[in-house]
Amino acid sequence: MQLTTRILSARDGWFELEVLELPELLAYAKAFDEIPQAVRSAAAVCTGRPVDDFDVVEAL
Repeated sequence: MQLTTRILSARDGWFELEVLELPELLAYAKAFDEIPQAVRSAAAVCTGRPVDDFDVVEAL
């Protein structure tokens, strides 16, 4: 499943992320390069699916 993520805010050293395909999901990452894994992990918890089921792309 492809997940499109967008940074909502970047403050206090954290990125707050939204996932367009799962509007109930918010994820947080400490560094920019951690965003894909943070989104995959949060999506797995939210949906009960394996982490490897998700591909993360950045919203334009």
